[in-house]
Amino acid sequence: MPLSVSYGPPEPGIENRNKTSPGSALERVCAVLGFVYSLVHITYWLATGSGLMLLPWLPFWDNNYFLYRYPNLRPVLLSPYLKVTVVGLGIINLLIGFQEIVNFTKGQKKLTAR
Repeated sequence: MPLSVSYGPPEPGIENRNKTSPGSALERVCAVLGFVYSLVHITYWLATGSGLMLLPWLPFWDNNYFLYRYPNLRPVLLSPYLKVTVVGLGIINLLIGFQEIVNFTKGQKKLTAR
């Protein structure tokens, strides 16, 4: 029994079967998930930065478990240099969060321009 050989596409339109059409449900779901991911990412950076900026100046910093459990850490944890270092890390986190907001809005403008 001879084998049949075909040199063209077996059915018209079969080459586009696996491609998603513009505006398909999969593209919309991916766009929504990307949007949610961006918002969570931005919220993470802003919340971490705010927490690191405020934490050294709250009463919790001066009266915590580690100061009572390990009294030798008291000079290090209560040092103003450590407090300023933690605040500096908070400022860096806030700057990263603001940069992510700028990148997010630029990305949204590119999407709406299409």
